[in-house]
Amino acid sequence: MRKSQVPLKQIVGNINKYESYREAWSRIKLAQENHFFLEAITIQESIISDRLISFLSRPEALNPPSKRKNGQFPSLNQLIKQWRSEFPHALQSGSYSDLISAVDQWRRTRNEAIHAIVKSEPGEPTQPIDSFLQKAKEAAEEGEKLTREVCKWCKRGKK
Repeated sequence: MRKSQVPLKQIVGNINKYESYREAWSRIKLAQENHFFLEAITIQESIISDRLISFLSRPEALNPPSKRKNGQFPSLNQLIKQWRSEFPHALQSGSYSDLISAVDQWRRTRNEAIHAIVKSEPGEPTQPIDSFLQKAKEAAEEGEKLTREVCKWCKRGKK
């Protein structure tokens, strides 16, 4: 079921990409409002990965990402490593003193949030649901900020 509205203005350029992003942002907003934080986190990762693939695939890129044998692009972790190889020093952007490090830290937080609902050490209890939900909410909130900043950073790089 579509969550975004049909745009009222004429779209120029890659209409499908525009529509996909419009839908993704609508779903992030609704997921957070309805406490479906894992959905928000998953969409945020998709957007960040897409922006990094686009940036790292530009004509002057040092080492463009290539698809693996299974047809998939590299993982977010691998994309961050490639990004860092192009910017070995802190990459200041918006309120982030090092956007790359912030995205990498969020990637680890995201992994914890996604796996924490039922994963625990053998014989140990899982964390309390309220604790899990709070951590997932925090990851989704930070993920939204980072996703917006990565999008802005990529857009500035195209100009």
